[in-house]
Amino acid sequence: MTAPKKTLEQVAQKASICLKDRENIPTAPLWHMGKAYVFSSNDSFDLVQNTIDYLACKAKLGRAFTEDEKELLVNLYEALWWGGKIKGTPEAATLANHYVHGNGKEIRLDPSIYRDSVIVQDAMVCLKKYIADRQAKGKTFSIIKTTDADFRLSKFADPLRLGRRNQNTQGNIVAKDGALKTEEINRRLKFADNRFHLVASTSYTKPTFFTRWSVDSLYDFVDYAENKDDQHITRIPMDGGRNLILPDGLSSHMEKIGIAKRFWHRAEWHEQWRAA
Repeated sequence: MTAPKKTLEQVAQKASICLKDRENIPTAPLWHMGKAYVFSSNDSFDLVQNTIDYLACKAKLGRAFTEDEKELLVNLYEALWWGGKIKGTPEAATLANHYVHGNGKEIRLDPSIYRDSVIVQDAMVCLKKYIADRQAKGKTFSIIKTTDADFRLSKFADPLRLGRRNQNTQGNIVAKDGALKTEEINRRLKFADNRFHLVASTSYTKPTFFTRWSVDSLYDFVDYAENKDDQHITRIPMDGGRNLILPDGLSSHMEKIGIAKRFWHRAEWHEQWRAA
C-alpha cells in the first residue's frame, strides 16, 4: 500500500533535519535521564528526547547507525533498567536490560506480577467456572486459554468484557483474541507486560482440581513497516509529569542492527481448588 502523500512529505521534511550533522548526541544518557528525573532538568530531558527522535528518524529511513549511536541505544536501555529499579517497576527494568544483554534466552518472572493483578484474579475466577462446567459435562479441560474462542465468546467471559469493567482499575479481555489488558493503575505490570494471554493447565481428582496457571509472552516491538506513524510507543515517566517517548519502531530496529534480541518470558503458579 502506498503511503499517503502527506506522510511522505512529513518524512522528507524530517529527513532534511535528522540527517544533518548532529553535535549534541549525549554520551551518557543514564546521567541525563537521572538528571531529568531527580532534578527535573528540562535541558537534559530535551537532549535525550531530541536524540531519540533523531535516531528514530534514521531508523525509519534505513540509514546506517554509527557504532557510537548503537552504543547510545544500548546505554538508553540500561538507563531504562536503572529507572525501573528506582521507580518500582523491577520486572520492566529486568526485561529492558535483558533485551540488550540476554542474547535471546528465555527468562522467568516473579509470578506475583501477574497473580496479584485485578484482571488476572478475575480471569482465574471465570476460567475456573468454565473448567468446572466442562468437567461436569464430560468435556475436555486439560488446557484452557483465554484465547480459546469457546471461552472468550461464552457467558463465562462476560464479567471480563470492557463494557462491564473500568479499564483504569480493572483491566479487561480483548474480544477478538482473548488477550488480557492490564489495569492502568497497575504500574508494575503495565510497564512490563500490558497485554498477555493466561493459560490454565488442569487435572482433576474428585473433588479437587489442580491448576498450573501460566503466562508466556514474547518481548518484542512493532517495527516501522507496521508502525509508520508511531502509533506504538513506550512512555518513560520522568519527574514533573513529563514522559520520554520511545517509538516501538526504534526499539524493533535495534534487532536489525544487531544490538538487541527478542525473547520469551514466563511466569507460572499453582492452585488447588474445588467447584463452587
